Amino acid sequence: MKAIFDTRPATHYKDAIESRYHFPARYLSEAQRTISDWIIFRQTRRGSGKSSYVAITRVEDVVPDREDATHFYALLSSYSQFYQKVPFRKPGDSYWEDSLKGVASNRVGAAIRGKSVRVVSDLNYIEIVYTGFAELLSPRNFARLELHDSLNELYDPTRAPELQDALTRERVVQTLTSNRILRDASFRGLVLNAYEDTCAITGLRIKNGLERTETQAAHIRPVADDGPDIVRNGLALSATCHWTFDRHLISLTDDCELLISPNLPSKFKRLLPPEGEKVFIPSNENERPNPVFLAHHREKFEPKWANPQLAL
Repeated sequence: MKAIFDTRPATHYKDAIESRYHFPARYLSEAQRTISDWIIFRQTRRGSGKSSYVAITRVEDVVPDREDATHFYALLSSYSQFYQKVPFRKPGDSYWEDSLKGVASNRVGAAIRGKSVRVVSDLNYIEIVYTGFAELLSPRNFARLELHDSLNELYDPTRAPELQDALTRERVVQTLTSNRILRDASFRGLVLNAYEDTCAITGLRIKNGLERTETQAAHIRPVADDGPDIVRNGLALSATCHWTFDRHLISLTDDCELLISPNLPSKFKRLLPPEGEKVFIPSNENERPNPVFLAHHREKFEPKWANPQLAL
């Protein structure tokens, strides 16, 4: 069963929404209905947020909070940010969720108060997710995001997203949730947008005539280690820096200052900024590297610092 899970940047719940969602017992019945299915996260206005749908994730299980009998956790996987946030209100002064259609705008807050976990129809889910990823599938983005032209069949550039027929939208959404290529492309686009196509380490921004950038999107915490496809788990890096970062020969402090392994050849070190220099990071604080993911990366970097034979 599909559902909407409400969240906010400064929630008082103990959540880490890319891996688990903390909620009070009154939502248990609704949350259990979503097990083994996909849900949408909506960011609320509380905590300085903006009311919009921001991501999808899959609910693997619902378990008790062992430290608080009044709360539970929804355990999540395959968390992916939308390529573009979907406003809570649809174009035309209506709402995506069937339960809100016909509700006056000044009464919507009251209509969903106490319903931070709420079931939605498959059609509502498809419409929101399709809109969140539609721009990703525009042919003008294929070169930049390294997508193949064969994906043209998923997107008709002559028709606005809201005019695509229901079967097309459903097929696109199914592909997005099952195709790693598309999820990688979305992550790449989000990271490159946040870093303005600029390598965080070298500060270089190189593009060819097709707007394809030399910069790549690197996961700080790898997908293989349950790293989520979110901007705060990403860095924009040149190909060489990406290779070096993935092998933990360079890393970052929590303040995004460069760490360099002594095992790197001196010729390569001359291509990098001095150790301790702060790297280029997004101006938007909500898009900067999460210290939790940086700490995970340093766990593999630091042994190489002390033990040169681990370098390569």
